[in-house]
Amino acid sequence: MHVCGVDEAGRGPVIGPLVVASISIPEEKLNEIESIQVKDSKKLTAKKRKELYSEIINLPGKYYFKILTPTFLNKQMKKYTLNHIELLAFKDAILGLKLPIKKAICDSCDVDSNRFSLNLKDSLGEAFSSCEVIASHKAEDKFPIVAAASILAKVKRDDLIKKIEEEAGISFGSGYPRDPKTINFLKDYYKQNNSFPDFVRTEWKTLDNIKSSISQRKLC
Repeated sequence: MHVCGVDEAGRGPVIGPLVVASISIPEEKLNEIESIQVKDSKKLTAKKRKELYSEIINLPGKYYFKILTPTFLNKQMKKYTLNHIELLAFKDAILGLKLPIKKAICDSCDVDSNRFSLNLKDSLGEAFSSCEVIASHKAEDKFPIVAAASILAKVKRDDLIKKIEEEAGISFGSGYPRDPKTINFLKDYYKQNNSFPDFVRTEWKTLDNIKSSISQRKLC
């Protein structure tokens, strides 16, 4: 039986996809994932993440990516909360492994980690009735297999962001609302086009703030 770890990258940015990664390892080989000294992807350099990514995908197990595009997020967030959308993405990431899972461990998207555990287990259905589901805050720091999933998700998302920048022919920074380079790009684009490109998450409040500030300036 396998133990599975799940984590996401890109919950907060206003640009690019949200990536959920799952990884499963045979229970008797969990020590192999511990031996490569994984840790939360946010605590690693980009170079170190790439190195560990290569080691992780060669471990005895399987991995799977669930990619939520900005277009998908924009549509879904008109109807559902981000927590609900992520819950279903975590479910899909676990099911995507197509393996018998004894235990699934993930980072909690809900402030109530027990509620998230129960909701995730319920969404997995009858086939996972004997599967133990554990959701925990800061799971990347507590469970190496979740740290591995966080690395997979982060590297995959970084690669997708790089591809977007190459296709758009522009660098827009980290994509996070706190990044001045990202905000300046969004402001300039909106001023010129009166809209945002399709790789932007238009349901984020940041975009409303930008549109409002530009509209007020035009009225002055």
